[in-house]
Amino acid sequence: MGRPHSKIRGMAVKVRPGRQDDADFLAWVMLSASRAHLPLGVWDLIIGGTEDQCLEYLHHLALAEPRSLCHFEGFLVAEVDGQASAALSGYGMKTGGWALVGQAMSNVQQELGWTESDVAASRQRVAPAWACFLPDIGADWGIENVAIRPERRRQGLLNVLMDATLQDAVSHGAKLAQITTYIGNQPACSAYEKVGFRVRDEKRCADFESLLGSPGFLRLTRDL
Repeated sequence: MGRPHSKIRGMAVKVRPGRQDDADFLAWVMLSASRAHLPLGVWDLIIGGTEDQCLEYLHHLALAEPRSLCHFEGFLVAEVDGQASAALSGYGMKTGGWALVGQAMSNVQQELGWTESDVAASRQRVAPAWACFLPDIGADWGIENVAIRPERRRQGLLNVLMDATLQDAVSHGAKLAQITTYIGNQPACSAYEKVGFRVRDEKRCADFESLLGSPGFLRLTRDL
């Protein structure tokens, strides 16, 4: 079921759970969120393909078992006048998190006919990114895969989605929410700070910077 409709600047906005028929849109969301302000992102490293190949992989991931934070059911989607315009995934960090994503990725790679050498090459490409991931700090609600269609940015959709996922977090008993972005992604940091998040820590890695052009990852948290 969707949540109540709201009006933002005259737009009819509805926040609802992701659906199976959102898979193409959510593939774009995951790829765009991964790239943020950079030309390429972590999914580009993992997949190592063209734009269309990346989107195909992520379409499969949005439908793949086990149901991870990248599965369509893990997303909240903001519709504007009936069009899916923004999305994010919010999840309990003690319910599988990225470990489940890894299992789903393995299934996607089998579906797409990846060979053992393809998998090994992917792991080698992405190793500097995994090495730069921030350590666990005990947050119990994670927010990932935040993206808004370019023509709908700066129209309040992020606030609507954040309010919805943080309500979900509280209803699940979460006490601390976190969101991670790239160091240097100032527009995202400013937007997250406007909804109550504060910079908690960061991790810089030279190998990561040489690959993607960002010094590393930045984490923001918010008490619930």
